[in-house]
Amino acid sequence: MLCCVAVAAGVVPGSDADVASLRESLAAALEANECWERTAAELREALAGRDAEIARQSAELERVSAALAVLQRMVFGDSSERSRPEPATAPGDEGGGEPAPGGTGGDKGRPRGPGARAGRRDYPHLPRVEVIWDFAGGGYCCPECGTPFTGLGSDHVTELLDWQVIVRVAAHCRRRYRRACGCRVPGTVTAPGPPKAIGKGLFSSAFIAMLLTERFVAGRSMNSLVTGLGRQGAEISAATLAGTCAQAGALLVPLADAVTERSRGSWHLHADETTWRVFAPGDGDGPAKWRLWVFTAPRGAVSYRPRSGQGWEEIISGSDGLLRSERMTGGK
Repeated sequence: MLCCVAVAAGVVPGSDADVASLRESLAAALEANECWERTAAELREALAGRDAEIARQSAELERVSAALAVLQRMVFGDSSERSRPEPATAPGDEGGGEPAPGGTGGDKGRPRGPGARAGRRDYPHLPRVEVIWDFAGGGYCCPECGTPFTGLGSDHVTELLDWQVIVRVAAHCRRRYRRACGCRVPGTVTAPGPPKAIGKGLFSSAFIAMLLTERFVAGRSMNSLVTGLGRQGAEISAATLAGTCAQAGALLVPLADAVTERSRGSWHLHADETTWRVFAPGDGDGPAKWRLWVFTAPRGAVSYRPRSGQGWEEIISGSDGLLRSERMTGGK
């Protein structure tokens, strides 16, 4: 067999030294082949281990990314652009619309652009008041012979949104009664009146609630409120409204303390300076002009304190949480 291989390779047979050399070469080739096979097996095993490690790391990365997304929503809140709800689609109007002239149709077939109509909204949650409109004198007569028209039995209804702001004087009449028996009880009694947030104040509780909402939620200035009330015939000075806000603020102190305590127990607080100015009594001439700080916690608690060296310290005193602020010069 070796002789045939030697002849095919061009080696002259008949020499024992050549045969031995060929045997050594073949043995070396077989040994090298076995070595390469062992190396390939080790590489395949290592590659399988790397694949398993990559799969484990991918699963860990996905878990950490999900946890990070939850923490980002807790700390920074949802993005207003991503969390904006899609407008509701009317039944039977999925994808059947055509673009209006001059506009482009979206992926859901909604007409867009100039001339497009999205339809009027319904307001079933608003109070509904029916106003009857009729001709002068009631009914209608033929302009030729004067024969009265007969009613159709149904009215033509046109719904309009009506915006009315009314400042009125509510006269609360408390009934009084006289004793009609001989028992030893008070001779006259008076029915209890309406509850009032401020004892002898001029305004009702609903008025005070509206005042606080317009002033601090809508952000209207005191001059704007005075002007708006004046348009309705209620001439009220800014000092009277400011005093009412101060008295109502004193009633909200327990609520503010509860909010502060809730914020103090949060693990993470955001602090930022607002544009609201505070005029508090100062040590020198005139009031101290501060600006409010807002403290927001992940659980939704919000606390306001003036910008001073002691305002924000009152919030974080006794708290082990993290306080984050862009510019907190009062703490330097």
